[in-house]
Amino acid sequence: MIAGPSLLAELKGLADFPAPVPPIAPGRVFHVYVADWGYHTSITIEQPAGWNLGPPGREHAPFLEYAWGDRRYYMLEDHGVASTLKALFLPTPSVLYLEGHGAPPSTQAGARAVFARTVRDAELRVLVAELEGAMPRSVSAGRPVPYAPAPGYDGRFYPARGTYLWWFDCNRWTVDRLARAGFARSGRGVITSGQVGGRLLGFSPVTPRS
Repeated sequence: MIAGPSLLAELKGLADFPAPVPPIAPGRVFHVYVADWGYHTSITIEQPAGWNLGPPGREHAPFLEYAWGDRRYYMLEDHGVASTLKALFLPTPSVLYLEGHGAPPSTQAGARAVFARTVRDAELRVLVAELEGAMPRSVSAGRPVPYAPAPGYDGRFYPARGTYLWWFDCNRWTVDRLARAGFARSGRGVITSGQVGGRLLGFSPVTPRS
């Protein structure tokens, strides 16, 4: 099992402080991607030059992937019957996953489908505030300490806001974050990854290169 902060340690000094977002030179345009990995979805942003929001060791990665899920099922990969039932029917602690990439998501890299759109500098800052705001912040607006590296994952997991339930899962989270930034319709009723694409606004499917 991965060593991580206790629940008390996670909550100590953390609250609903807004997430700070670095400035961007006006007039810039960036890409945002939504990837469907088969049962799970994630949001990837193009990180502006000079930002350092990536996980430890990949702070300046050109693309940042954000995803959310049940702590035991997602981070610890405990897929036993008891953990699965708890994740589905009981409010369970959640985690935010953050990974830095050298390229955007693609079907060649294993995604079932990828959707993309461009956003202006101010729009990207609104979305990043939503994504970073998924983590409880300290008085100084800093992120919580990440959990120890998880086997099989190149990114890092962080304590997250919200509890996981079957009707509020990773796919609902993806749509809700985008909706709050103006890039999707409401996430209400979204459960499966296949429902996410139909809620997106301004995105187009990324066609694999031949």
